Amino acid sequence: MLKKFPLPVLTFLLLSYCTEEKPDIHVVCENLEGNYHIKWETFPPMKGTVSIYESINPDSFDIQAPLAIVNISDGFKNVFAIRNLRRSYFKLVFNRKYSVITAERAVPMQQLTNFRDFGGYYNENNLQTQWGKLYRSSSLNYATTIDMKFLSALKIKTVIDFRSDDEKFKDPYRYNASQTFNLPLRENPHSTFFFYDKILSKRMRKNDVIIAQQDNLAFVMEHNADYFEQMFDILADKTNYPIVFSCALGKDKTGVAAALILSALSVDREQIISDFLLSNRLTDYDFFLPNLEVYYSDVDVQETMTAMLSSHQEVITYILDRVTKQCGSMDKFLENELKLSPQKRAKLKEIMLY
Repeated sequence: MLKKFPLPVLTFLLLSYCTEEKPDIHVVCENLEGNYHIKWETFPPMKGTVSIYESINPDSFDIQAPLAIVNISDGFKNVFAIRNLRRSYFKLVFNRKYSVITAERAVPMQQLTNFRDFGGYYNENNLQTQWGKLYRSSSLNYATTIDMKFLSALKIKTVIDFRSDDEKFKDPYRYNASQTFNLPLRENPHSTFFFYDKILSKRMRKNDVIIAQQDNLAFVMEHNADYFEQMFDILADKTNYPIVFSCALGKDKTGVAAALILSALSVDREQIISDFLLSNRLTDYDFFLPNLEVYYSDVDVQETMTAMLSSHQEVITYILDRVTKQCGSMDKFLENELKLSPQKRAKLKEIMLY
């Protein structure tokens, strides 16, 4: 067969085959009342088929039994998969050649709000953060018996608790992981962030809350180098996984830590901001609101209190811009202030990316 091709043509075909680059493939998974809605995009557009497999282990799939085989051009597929107290992961194989793993980012819990998987973010080299290794959450003291069974099913080995010593003493975690690291991130002592009396008396309004959040979270990022250095030491040890890191609502201290971790993995700013703002969709704010009649009866108080419990784009962009301006870049901040050496960062990427 090869003799039918002139040498120049054969050389061109071989070189084209050998230098073929993997297409950019991005996949998103959403749970819609028991049905998983899986969407994908490829660049450049691909023809052919995609095979979809399911597993409770993101590192092992039975490729002999696909849930479905559909045309790539369809762009989506709804699949039905029920796992009692188990999490479903999906592997998509495009034209039997390129594979991508996905899952629902928000992990459904009974009362543990804002619990989510850190997998599925893409970095500058188009590598994906691994699923089923790293989670972020609100305080684990809210976990019900069913929630704790789900945490055990996820095989959470390590907990990183960013709450203050007072918070931990008042509300100890109910879930006992193999190891728990207490890293009580310092907050701005002059912050008026949680002064309910100022909100109730209307001396603090929505814009005041945003400014208070900016000041407080900038302080958290800039005055906890020792704790963040310990955090990266924990993350750079593959024997510690799976890991969950958390604070009271899972949005502020946890949000700052998440931004630092994603930056260390070379994930772009847009995804870092999206991750920060996702708390607004995954947090049940009514669960955290004080049982005060004035909150429910006064529109202005309600707006300010809701702003206090929300995550704001003005806050995350402010602290990212501030660090970049002060240090020259986030990379310099990570290396010079948080002692994240190139070697440790490479180790983290080896563990967390595929």
